[in-house]
Amino acid sequence: MKTPKYFRLEESTVKKSKQYCEQTNKKEIEVVEAALNHFIDNDDNVKDALTIKLEAICEQTMEKMIKEKIRPVLLRIRSAANNSDLYTQVLVELMNHQFRDLDKESLLTTNKRISPAIGKAIKVSRERIHNARVKKLEREKKARKK
Repeated sequence: MKTPKYFRLEESTVKKSKQYCEQTNKKEIEVVEAALNHFIDNDDNVKDALTIKLEAICEQTMEKMIKEKIRPVLLRIRSAANNSDLYTQVLVELMNHQFRDLDKESLLTTNKRISPAIGKAIKVSRERIHNARVKKLEREKKARKK
């Protein structure tokens, strides 16, 4: 048994409804009833679709914020960490030399003149870090291809 109900609709909704009725040769009440039933039956899907859309918007916003605001800071931190890694390697090389040869004269330096030992230690350390970085990039490239 059908119960009569009265609803107020926007003029644009009424126009769309009438156009649809003309195209499908259906009565206006049938179209409205079908639309309401469809909405009620698919209400969970509508909510899920809205949730998915909101999640996508949030994800895009977060990604944009990370790229614009956080990434430059992280790059500076990474650069500082790389420099500290370099100079740690230099210190290890220098200590290794000192403890092996106990030749302290060749390791002394000032701000004006770098001893050959320090220059060599820096060069060796940079090469080691560079080679490790190249190997890491190659491993990542292979992993992406798989």
